[in-house]
Amino acid sequence: MPGPEQARLPSLAWAITGQLTTGAIKCLIALVLAWICSWWITLDTDFGRIALCLVISSIVSEIVGAIIARPMVLKEGRSNPGGVPFAVLPFTAGLVISFVASYALTGSMHDSLLAASLIAVCNAAEIFWLKLWEKGPTPEEEQARFSEFKAMTKEHFADDVAQIKSRARDKTREKYYRKKARQEAKSNQRNYQSDENS
Repeated sequence: MPGPEQARLPSLAWAITGQLTTGAIKCLIALVLAWICSWWITLDTDFGRIALCLVISSIVSEIVGAIIARPMVLKEGRSNPGGVPFAVLPFTAGLVISFVASYALTGSMHDSLLAASLIAVCNAAEIFWLKLWEKGPTPEEEQARFSEFKAMTKEHFADDVAQIKSRARDKTREKYYRKKARQEAKSNQRNYQSDENS
């Protein structure tokens, strides 16, 4: 059973889901780059096969990357434990996987190098953009930031919330009095008709 600090970390399934989401974005970028490269570089196979290589490579390398990073995440107690191994090991695995998968599908060293290079460029861009070698916040720090943001938001929108609640109360009160007036009018009309009949 996971400890309290592990329970606050995302599960492996959530980590893989997150990796696959960013992998989808990186795969789209790699596909666009491959399409642009196909204007200047003669491919040994058709573009559809290169696209298939990129998609399969992205999916497999993102899953393997999440599995490789999991022990580091649990050891540090952070969703982003930082450090060179956290940045380099999934990158290297993605590079090897993309090359092997591409070579298995195309049988071309040239196209395999292109696919592996495109995956490597996208993964390197992610590493440098997110600064994966730096340690991320602990779950407690993330919770403190969230609580601070929540308090700031509550304070910032307090006047608006009070105004909306006041309007809602006024509308409810108006509806109540209109309904009460209609009921009284119907009751008076019934009483008037019963008086006329008698």
